[in-house]
Amino acid sequence: MSQATGLIGRAIAFSAAKFASSPPAGEAGLCCVPNRAELVRILQEEGSEPDPYLMVAAVLGGVLQYTSTPEEEILKAFGVEVALIVAELTENSKFTIATRKTLRLTRMSGLSRKAKLILIAEIIETLRQIASKTAPGNWSVQHKLEFFEWADKIIAAMGNVNTTLLAVYLAELETAKLGVVAKPKAAKR
Repeated sequence: MSQATGLIGRAIAFSAAKFASSPPAGEAGLCCVPNRAELVRILQEEGSEPDPYLMVAAVLGGVLQYTSTPEEEILKAFGVEVALIVAELTENSKFTIATRKTLRLTRMSGLSRKAKLILIAEIIETLRQIASKTAPGNWSVQHKLEFFEWADKIIAAMGNVNTTLLAVYLAELETAKLGVVAKPKAAKR
């Protein structure tokens, strides 16, 4: 096992332990929760991003926001670079979702390239969930369309951090939109 694989595995175990004792707060089905292992796969395989610290930060992305884990614990366990990226990705959960979306948009240009890469991977993963059978059941068509619009704004604000991931995003957005606006055909007799 390579050192990078071991580090990523350690991050997955750390994150799983934190979420096992403190599952994400909020109403069930309110949001798509990205599969952290899938984010690593998207970044590595689809985005050709080999940096193990990027992968570890992607795995730990929601730990500060959704658990009682202090930043210092991530710093001690995974180092300064990972702790800084995770802190960049962490939103203040005391704000409403609408306020957090607005803040994310206004802060986008100031985020590091690695934080932006993780965000684009999260958006891709969310689009795939929306287009699949695992989409939150209480997401209305209007909610999904609003997400598409917001995602476009985020992607535009972040700039081109990875051409390949941008192309994947555009393809997944189109697929998700088609799935949302397509009307089921009546069964033929």
